[in-house]
Amino acid sequence: MVDTSAPKVTEEEARAVAEEARESGWDKPSFAKELFLGRFRLDLVHPFPRPAAEDAAKAEEFLVRLRAYCEEMDGSVIESQSRIPDEYVRGLADLGCFGLKISEEYGGLGLSQVAYNRALMLVASVHPSLGALLSAHQSIGVPEPLKLAGTPEQKREFLPRCARGAISAFLLTEPDVGSDPARLASSAIPIEDGAAYELNGVKLWTTNGVVAELLVVMARVPKSEGHRGGISAFVVEADTPGITVERRNAFMGLRGIENGVTRMYNVRVPRENLIGREGDGLKIALTTLNAGRLAIPAMCAGAGKWSLKIAREWSGVRVQWGKPVGEHAAVANKLSFMAATTYALEAVVDLSAQMNDEGRNDIRIEAALAKLWSSEMACVISDEL
Repeated sequence: MVDTSAPKVTEEEARAVAEEARESGWDKPSFAKELFLGRFRLDLVHPFPRPAAEDAAKAEEFLVRLRAYCEEMDGSVIESQSRIPDEYVRGLADLGCFGLKISEEYGGLGLSQVAYNRALMLVASVHPSLGALLSAHQSIGVPEPLKLAGTPEQKREFLPRCARGAISAFLLTEPDVGSDPARLASSAIPIEDGAAYELNGVKLWTTNGVVAELLVVMARVPKSEGHRGGISAFVVEADTPGITVERRNAFMGLRGIENGVTRMYNVRVPRENLIGREGDGLKIALTTLNAGRLAIPAMCAGAGKWSLKIAREWSGVRVQWGKPVGEHAAVANKLSFMAATTYALEAVVDLSAQMNDEGRNDIRIEAALAKLWSSEMACVISDEL
């Protein structure tokens, strides 16, 4: 029987693990950081960063095709069936949506963060589960970790598959372990004289995990001779013997996401599938989330636009006291609030994404601020609707 219980650690040990994985340096300036320090550095965001004309044209050509396909999909089907229909997934794959940020060298579209966010805005306006499917695959699934720390061989093997539509998932959270990675129980034991690892453990809240073909798994390698140990990241084929999806979780909101519980029992993973070095897994995961967090504000902006569209249409149709309800002050005030807030949502995510693409600013704080504020405002907009 394999022991998958969480290790007992002190508060100091837990903090040390988190601090070791945290990016502590500031090699680039940060507009938001300067604001916190009481300095308004307009030079960091002005003139507004713009993409190259060629990149913008390529993105717009793709977005036109995606917008047309989004009009063919019906979000109510996802809502009523609690799943994304297979034909929707195939349609998105045919458009290249699973390789939005993957380099053209590996069969992807090679789009910027700005274009990627606008694509998520569009699909999220159909149903947020579509945005979750694509963002979990590309922001924290296999493509982004390999882009940051993968070997040339790993990129050649896995990225073309991801670009063609092989869905990927990210497995970190466990039944007893969430934001406290020091207690991570999943293990990766070196075997065959270091030629492979044997993975054991249970992972919870695995978005895309129910339907994924490829997994990024975080597991602890014990420290030993020849092994520096620590939490490490692995690319794992989802059909590897020993991997079982035990349950698909159900949610009130994102009804279409394929989120589940995955168990690993004596799962053999070749050493070639280790991403980066042993012990770098948590740092890789946190680094991917810097830009990955911007997917949430993008989907919130999409939800805001959809809500505003529905509100404007209905307020122009329903008549009370001799005129459309949208012409009454109480409703008009709600519409104006929704319009202004949606405009701000899009502006926040656009600026953060442009700064990320430009590369001269550190966007860690900007991305976190955008995610927090956008999530809150999307809920307020939906309440106003």
